[in-house]
Amino acid sequence: MSATAPLYEIFSSIQGEATRIGERHIFVRLAGCDLSCVFCDTPASRKIPDHARVFFPGKVGEVRNPLSREELDRQVTELDRACGPHHAISLTGGEPLLFVDYLLPLACAWRERGFRILLETGGHRPRDLERMLDQVDIVMADVKIGSSAGFATDRAVAEEFLRIAAQRECAVKVVVSARTTEEEIRGVAALVPPEPPLILQPVTGAAFAPPSGDHLLLLQRAAMALHRDTRVIPQAHRILHVR
Repeated sequence: MSATAPLYEIFSSIQGEATRIGERHIFVRLAGCDLSCVFCDTPASRKIPDHARVFFPGKVGEVRNPLSREELDRQVTELDRACGPHHAISLTGGEPLLFVDYLLPLACAWRERGFRILLETGGHRPRDLERMLDQVDIVMADVKIGSSAGFATDRAVAEEFLRIAAQRECAVKVVVSARTTEEEIRGVAALVPPEPPLILQPVTGAAFAPPSGDHLLLLQRAAMALHRDTRVIPQAHRILHVR
């Protein structure tokens, strides 16, 4: 089992996306990703930096990569003491499911201490999700489409991933742009299991322009014909200008 992993940053902020929007979370952003989404809002996290940044009130610390589990746990504990209480710890990236062996013991220990674990994932590694699932409380999974990501998630892979994710509290997110069609959204809506909400998230800060308000309403209506619980939720942290 991997005793170390590369981190990009660790910080305390509000959860800015999907159904847990507005909650105070500790974000553990791992470095490294096996995708290259055009809409990615943290493209620098695809590469492994020499040091991970840790954001405390009034100061930014650095910890050399890769981090041991003990070092990451120490940083999370100090951050919770300085900025808590927190609703959850969000494992994000990059792609956190690249590091299941590293994360499993940590997630287990954090849950025993009363934290909930939220997994933010690209939604394309079903076998790794299956291994991680017992130590995850909430799954926020993407389905990629060509009009915003530059490629589409394989339908069979997405369907299998969402079937597993739906065993937990789950939200399914699709980033939409001005180029997104109703046909694309109907294709995503058809994949989502009955219970998880489908979140249409307008793209921000990417090569593609965001959809207009009228366009968003058309996309929502198209999705709702197949998946009634479809919601439009922007990235709140971008609007509020917080990390």
